[in-house]
Amino acid sequence: MAAGFRAYISASLDGYIADADGSIAWMKPFDSVDYGFDGFMEHIGTVVMGRTTYEHLRAMGRWPHGDKRCIVVTSRSMETAPDNVEPWLGDLAQLVADLKTSTAGDVWVAGGAKALRAFLDLGAIDHFDLFVMPVLLGRGRKLFEPTDRCGRMTLLGAKTYINGVVRLSYVVG
Repeated sequence: MAAGFRAYISASLDGYIADADGSIAWMKPFDSVDYGFDGFMEHIGTVVMGRTTYEHLRAMGRWPHGDKRCIVVTSRSMETAPDNVEPWLGDLAQLVADLKTSTAGDVWVAGGAKALRAFLDLGAIDHFDLFVMPVLLGRGRKLFEPTDRCGRMTLLGAKTYINGVVRLSYVVG
């Protein structure tokens, strides 16, 4: 069975994934609730992310993805990285084709905006979980990069959490 590609990401109510400085510290007040991340990760075989997301995670100290295979889509080499992290400098469509047939479990496109847009434009993402945080940032890093391509998603369900966070689950296409 071919691997599915999933997005699982949080954004402010006004559509930002990070503040103007690139920080996600504004999400800290929402950390006390279980949003099902551990269950989500049980089905993930490979994590794919952009270089900016990778650098942000590395700066936090402890690598959060344990022994999961991680591919960083980048345009430059990586000097040091955890053992299970590898750069991808090639064609993104080829990466998608390779992962669909070689990954045990699903592929999590972990962000950021460039990576999400690129995988969506390739039609690679099958399922999209968006956690809308009840915060207005006003400016920052947008959830999606602009594009001329349109896409439709079908809502599978919505869940409201006690702290005002809403999870929207979609099938893409």
